[in-house]
Amino acid sequence: METLGNLLSQLRPRPERAEETEAREARKRAVIEKLAQAVVTRGLAVPATLLLEVNRPLGFIYSQATLFARPFLGFFLPPNEVLGAAEVMDDAKAMESLLDRIAELSDERERRRG
Repeated sequence: METLGNLLSQLRPRPERAEETEAREARKRAVIEKLAQAVVTRGLAVPATLLLEVNRPLGFIYSQATLFARPFLGFFLPPNEVLGAAEVMDDAKAMESLLDRIAELSDERERRRG
């Protein structure tokens, strides 16, 4: 049986190891690329950008809802992608990267067409 002190020590934040940080960042980059590709391929760059910009202040709430619904989303997506999407929604810099990547891919698509 664990003591109360041991349980409380589990709640203290610990420094993240470099491997964990790299893995988290790689997950975010993969999700950003996959989402941006899917949005631009379907021709939804403008509506997606508008939706992301309008909902940017609620990113943390959406990320927590995603984590809460993770068992159910697991039927549709691999668990790593659900976690990566939650991390992207929670991180303002990652959201900015997603918006930038959508804009880049949309511009490339327009140049190829025109």
